[in-house]
Amino acid sequence: MRIFLWVILFVMSYYQLFTKSRVGGLYPIIEDKITIKTLPLKKVQYISGFLDGDDELKKISNENAILKKSHTQEKKFRNSIAVISLLSFFILLGLTYTYYRKQKYYKNLYFEAIINREKINIEYQYENTQVEISNPIHDQLDINPLIVENILSYLNTFELKKKYLIKDISLLNMAKECGTNTAYLSKVINHYKKNNFASYLNNLRLNHAVELWKTTPRLRYKSIQEMADMVGFKTAQSFSKKFHEKYKTTPTYFLKDLNQNIQKNIA
Repeated sequence: MRIFLWVILFVMSYYQLFTKSRVGGLYPIIEDKITIKTLPLKKVQYISGFLDGDDELKKISNENAILKKSHTQEKKFRNSIAVISLLSFFILLGLTYTYYRKQKYYKNLYFEAIINREKINIEYQYENTQVEISNPIHDQLDINPLIVENILSYLNTFELKKKYLIKDISLLNMAKECGTNTAYLSKVINHYKKNNFASYLNNLRLNHAVELWKTTPRLRYKSIQEMADMVGFKTAQSFSKKFHEKYKTTPTYFLKDLNQNIQKNIA
């Protein structure tokens, strides 16, 4: 029976040790279960020797406390790293979104500026035409001033309605629409537009093509033939030739430079 109690005491002491309880907790158990006086001398010496190992137990307890503290610190460190990583991710996400919105905003501003500039140019041209109509120098053409004013008014409407995009437009057709003859129409165009009829028509079409490329980015990916059709040219070759004569570069290189300049302005 006493051996059984010793075994129980031994097991309980080690259980308390590994559950980080104080060794002092053994004494009430010993006092409750047995009395030291009733044990043989050898057994008392054994228990005394067992209980005298307090320094070793304290050492083990301290090591366990250090390990526990180290584990706690490591856990806190990992949690801190996780929180910092999560915060960094959301900050990076926010910065990326802000950068995207800013790029989009400046891009829209750029295209709005281009559109407004083209509108101002059109209004300026229209006002200049009106001034020319109100202050005619018609005597130089040897044409009735009323006919000249009528032709200039027709040309202004012709440009505003973009009738120059019609492929089969001709000097004869325009003269019939205007209610005059080809000679008068040709003289007025040469004098007021500073070009013959063919150059006048081609310049309007080329300016329109450039305006479309600047204001509508998706049109830059159309083929030269498609753009030629859109602005009234019958073939891509004639479009490219007239474009090169006017702008001293090919449509392909013009588009390349346009895209690069836009990217620089956005950046």
